[in-house]
Amino acid sequence: MDIQVRHSLIHKDSILQIIDEHDIEALQCDFLARGLNDTYLITTEKETYIYRLYRTGWRDREAILFELDAINHLQGDRVSFPIKKKDGNYLTEVKAPEGVRYGVLFSYSKGERPQINVENSKIIGETLGRLHNKSDKLTTQHERGFELDTEHLLDEQVAVISPILKKCLGNEAEETLHIVVENIKTDLTELNLETGFCHGDFHNHNMHIHDGVIEVFDFDCCAMGYRAYDVAVSWWNLKNNYKNIETECWDAFLKGYLEERKLADDDLKSLPLFITARRIWLLGTMLRNDDVWGTNWINSRSLELFIWQLKTDRLGDEDI
Repeated sequence: MDIQVRHSLIHKDSILQIIDEHDIEALQCDFLARGLNDTYLITTEKETYIYRLYRTGWRDREAILFELDAINHLQGDRVSFPIKKKDGNYLTEVKAPEGVRYGVLFSYSKGERPQINVENSKIIGETLGRLHNKSDKLTTQHERGFELDTEHLLDEQVAVISPILKKCLGNEAEETLHIVVENIKTDLTELNLETGFCHGDFHNHNMHIHDGVIEVFDFDCCAMGYRAYDVAVSWWNLKNNYKNIETECWDAFLKGYLEERKLADDDLKSLPLFITARRIWLLGTMLRNDDVWGTNWINSRSLELFIWQLKTDRLGDEDI
């Protein structure tokens, strides 16, 4: 029998052997999290590091090098940064059962995940504003392979979501998705939106706060694209996970961002549209990567909630 492997879990002892390619003396390796990529905590006598092992088929070598160029451009402005190996390169090729995977050692962001409150929301907004400012002049010779545009956020995801919606909920639900997506795309074409480098997943799970200062990590979803989408992801996080304090925290976040960087009227108008785009991107990503999230959650109840959210996000779509 030919056994196929989609996503192997590399033992921490093997990670310690890989770490020998870096100029550090690792004392311990602990497995932290399994996801689209696998994350390990590396401990030395004096320092702590993060080792990320990218999954096969998710980000290729060129895409990862784009990410590292972006982070290095931002280095010094409160981001976790990659650390070179003894040979001067960042990437290590790991021959896993499912194919080649790439590993990168990163600095560790001190502190802990910031609690969502008004004070921290303002700091988070300021942090994103500075990140956008610093990345305005980003240049790289490497290709990311995608942009945070309507093709990636909407069209690619609809191709995955549509057949599952049709199977679970019928033609009406599938049609609703297509109508909402076309409405979003039409509305966006009428707006003059800023584009540039984006983190792509900017919310409090991807940052630590220490002594009132936030450091950002996990640039795995970064790309060039709509800057308003980057802002909207934080609003989406508040709507989904902190509904009882959404309004005051969103106001604080926006105040913090605007103190660092302007946001044009068209970009502000687009934010609700990008909240819906975020929902669609996330569902498509989860469906496409069922070896991470499983399939037990894919049922009528969860998909009906998704359709309800699509209808209520945008004024005028309630009666679709």
